[in-house]
Amino acid sequence: MNRAIRPRWSITMLTLPEREPHLARLLASLPAAGAGVETEVVVIYNAPPREPKPVLARRLAQTCPELEIRVRFNEGRQTIADGRNLQLAECRAPLVCFVDDDVTFHGPLLPALTRALAEHPVALLGLPSLRDDTEEPFKPRPDTPNVRQGDLQYMHVQGMLCAGYRDVWLDVGAFNPLRAFWGEWTELNTRLWRRGYPTAYHMGTGFLRHWCQAPGSPTRHRPDRALHILWGLACTALEYDAVALSPDTRCFWDLIERRYLPYAFAAGVTPSDVLRTMLEVVPRLVEAWPAIRATRARAASDPFPFTPFHPLTPADVRRVQTHAIRALARARAHASAPGVRAAVSPLWSEPGAPEVRTA
Repeated sequence: MNRAIRPRWSITMLTLPEREPHLARLLASLPAAGAGVETEVVVIYNAPPREPKPVLARRLAQTCPELEIRVRFNEGRQTIADGRNLQLAECRAPLVCFVDDDVTFHGPLLPALTRALAEHPVALLGLPSLRDDTEEPFKPRPDTPNVRQGDLQYMHVQGMLCAGYRDVWLDVGAFNPLRAFWGEWTELNTRLWRRGYPTAYHMGTGFLRHWCQAPGSPTRHRPDRALHILWGLACTALEYDAVALSPDTRCFWDLIERRYLPYAFAAGVTPSDVLRTMLEVVPRLVEAWPAIRATRARAASDPFPFTPFHPLTPADVRRVQTHAIRALARARAHASAPGVRAAVSPLWSEPGAPEVRTA
C-alpha cells in the first residue's frame, strides 16, 4: 500500500491464539470480497501471545500478502468491550468494518457496503450470514422485528460484521466498557438509534459464512457466560428505562425469555438458576451503579427515546433517516476527503416508503 494515501477502509478482527486457523481463512477470503489497495487490516490479539510477537505478526502477514495487515496486542484489560475500543483506536480509515474472526466473506461485499453507505443515511451496516457450509441462515434472525426498505433491513445488527463511520462511533462514545464479555453491540445499536443514526442489514449482495465450531469463543465457551449475559441484560434494562413491561419494552423482554436466557443457560434454564446468577450480579451492579446512573442520565436527553429492541415502524425509520441525512454529513465528508482512495459521490435521497416486517 502507498502509505501516503490514507486507507478508505479498516477491516478489523478481535482474536485469540487458538482461533488463528479460522482467522487465517478469513484473511484469505478478503481480496475476493473487494479488499485491496484502499484497505488496511487491523488484527487485535485479546490475550497474551503464545510466541514472540514479531513471529506471529509475520506469519499472519504472509497469510494474505496482497493486503496491509497490522497486528496489535491488547496489553490492558482483555475484555471484549475493551478489545473493541482498542480496535477502533487502532483503525486509521474513515470507514471501519468490524468482523468476527470465525467467518469468511463470499461475494463482492466491500464494494456493496461502500455503495450502501453512500446511497443511504445509515451509520452501521451488517451482512447476512449462513451457518457453516450449509444454506441455513444464521443472522439476521428471521423472527426479529425489522423494517425492510429495498436491500436494507432496518434493525439491530448483532455482530458478525458491523461496518460504518469511525467518526460517528467515536462521537457517540464507542463501546460501553461495562459490557465486558457480552452485549456490546446491542448497547451500541440502542445508543445509535436513540441518537438518530439508523442501523441495518444489507441483504442485496453476498453473505458471510459463520464457522460455528471455532474454538475458544470469548462468550460462548466461557463457563460463566450466564453471569455475563444476565449482567449485560440488567445494565441495558437499567440504563435505557426498560425495567417495566410495557408495549415499548415487550419485544426486549420477549427476546430475553425466548432467546437470551436459553442461550445463557445451555443445559436448560430454571428459575432457581436465574435467581442464583442474579444474586452474583447484584454486588457488581452496586459497584457499577455510578456509571449506570451516568449513562441513564445521558440517555434521558436522547432525541429518539427508543427502548432496546424497540419494535420499529416505518414512521420511526423515516424520522431517524431524516435526522441522519444531516447528522452524517461530516463523517461522510471525512470519508470522501482528498487522500482517501475511491471517494464516493453524494447519492443520498430522501427516504421512501419502507415495508415493515415482523418475522
